Amino acid sequence: MNGAPTLAETMDSVRNQGYPRVEHIVVDGGSSDGTVAMLASTPDVRWISEPDRGRVDAANKGVAMATGDVIAWLNADDRYEPGALQAVGRAFAENPRAGWATGYCRIIGGDGREIRRAVTAYKSLLLRHWSLGLYLTQNFVSDPATFVRREALDAVGLLDERYRESHDYDLWLRVARAYGPPVVLRRAVACFRMAEGSLSLTGFERQFREHAAVARAHGAGHAGPVLANAVTSRLIVAIYRILRTRRRAAGRRRGRDRGCGPAAPYSPPR
Repeated sequence: MNGAPTLAETMDSVRNQGYPRVEHIVVDGGSSDGTVAMLASTPDVRWISEPDRGRVDAANKGVAMATGDVIAWLNADDRYEPGALQAVGRAFAENPRAGWATGYCRIIGGDGREIRRAVTAYKSLLLRHWSLGLYLTQNFVSDPATFVRREALDAVGLLDERYRESHDYDLWLRVARAYGPPVVLRRAVACFRMAEGSLSLTGFERQFREHAAVARAHGAGHAGPVLANAVTSRLIVAIYRILRTRRRAAGRRRGRDRGCGPAAPYSPPR
C-alpha cells in the first residue's frame, strides 16, 4: 500500500520483459498516494484496490485472480532483471516435472543501486548447492526471484497468514517437500529493495523466530538442520542486538561531542 514512488519502476520491469504471455496483476491495499490513478492509466494490467489484512492476504488475492500456469510475486518496490521471464520460461520448458524455479536476487537500496553484495554472493552460493537439509538450516531462497507452477501451488495451498515474515519460507518448504528441488537459474532474476531502517528490532526477532518455527514444521527426518536453524537464528538475533546497542551508543557519543544531546534511536536494516 502507498508504494507509488517505486511502483512505476516495478511495473516497467515486468512490461519491459518482452515476454509474449504475461498476466500482470496488481493488488493494492487501498492506497491514497496516487497509486490508484497510476494503475487506472496503465494498460495491460489487471488491478484491484481495497483494504486487506497485509502482504500475505494481498498475494493470495492475486493468486485467486490469476489464470496462468506459473505464479510469481513482486512487492511494489522490487523489480525483475532484464530477460528474467525468458530465462524462467526456458527453465520450466526444459524441466517439465519441476514444480518451481528460482534464481539469484540482488539487493538494492532506496536509490536503486546495488548494496550488500557479500550477502547476495553468500545466498547465491548456497542456492547453487540447494538441498532440503541445507535449506532447512536457513532461508536463502529469495521470494522475488522464485516462480511456482500453478498446479504445485494448488496442491500445497496458498501462503499462510500465520507467518507475517516467513510466509515465503513456509511455502517453498511445502513445495520442496511435495515436488523436490527447484530448478536453479544461475543468473540474477530479480532485485529486492531494502530501505535503511525498514525493519525494527521486534520485526527482526519475529522473522527469525518464524524461520525456526517453519523449519520445525517441515523438518521431519532432518533433526540436525532444524537444530542448526534454531541455533543460527538465535545467534543472528543476539549479534543484531549487540550491533544495535553499540551503534546507538556511538550515536549518543557523537551527539554529546557535537553538543546536540542524545541521538535519535537507530533502527538497523535487515
